[in-house]
Amino acid sequence: MRSLRWAAIISAILAIAKGAAFAWTGSVVVLASFLDSFVDSLLSFVNFKISSMSQVRADRQHPYGHGGLEVITSLLQGILIAGSGIMVLFQSLDRVFSPKGIENLNIARLPIALAVMVASTLAAFLITAILKKSKKDVAAKDGRSLSLNADHAHYAGDVLQNIVTIAGVAAAWWWNSAWADVVSGFVAGCVLVAAAIPLLRESARDIMNTEFDPRLRAQVETVVNGCGIEEVRGMHRLRTRSLGPNRFVDFHLKLPNDMPLIEAHEIGYRIETLLHEAIPGVDVLMHLDPEAEPDEDFDEA
Repeated sequence: MRSLRWAAIISAILAIAKGAAFAWTGSVVVLASFLDSFVDSLLSFVNFKISSMSQVRADRQHPYGHGGLEVITSLLQGILIAGSGIMVLFQSLDRVFSPKGIENLNIARLPIALAVMVASTLAAFLITAILKKSKKDVAAKDGRSLSLNADHAHYAGDVLQNIVTIAGVAAAWWWNSAWADVVSGFVAGCVLVAAAIPLLRESARDIMNTEFDPRLRAQVETVVNGCGIEEVRGMHRLRTRSLGPNRFVDFHLKLPNDMPLIEAHEIGYRIETLLHEAIPGVDVLMHLDPEAEPDEDFDEA
């Protein structure tokens, strides 16, 4: 997606500027912002490549598609962002307990870092707006992209993280206090860790084959039960799951006991066509049951 490429380019420029600002000032809160932008730019470039690769059609080696690539990158992204946050937390604590650590900050140079962070916040707003529009475009096509969702989530978190950084740098400069930088750096580290949690949770849902969206389940039930085909006697054992942008549905369709196989197959094909029309791109697996088969469902977790 073009939006992911632009996000990667802008974030790379910001990472270079923040890295220079950290080297110039020694501010731990700017370090947090630099690490965040560095990880963002690295993973946005990866997401740009993975997003297109995950859309490749299923093949013999990957019969369920390539959506797992997005799950892997989303999980990696969450781990790296959380790792960056933990690194900043330890750096902040080191500044507290190290005798000379607190002296590493050059307060006189903080206005430069402040200017960089204000520009960075404006850029973060721009990136978030671009990715939000792309998310709406994907949703309008009844689709899903973990790469796009992950990028949007952490760039939206960047806005908050940048605001924390600006407040910390401004406080340290205004009050001529290195402690303000240390405290705001600790807060920024916590923000990074918090931003990683949704990415890790969403990736884990796909890995654990958790039901993706209750609305998808309701949509399948509406299509099957409202298909208007007289011979359809109901459905049971409905399961839905997702793997990155790919969505899978399987269920048992109940038909008359004495119906010939060829007629049952024809009705199953009509139901599958209706589902594809209602939910574009969904992968449907249907088991045909005689109506005498007892209704079964899965136990509630």
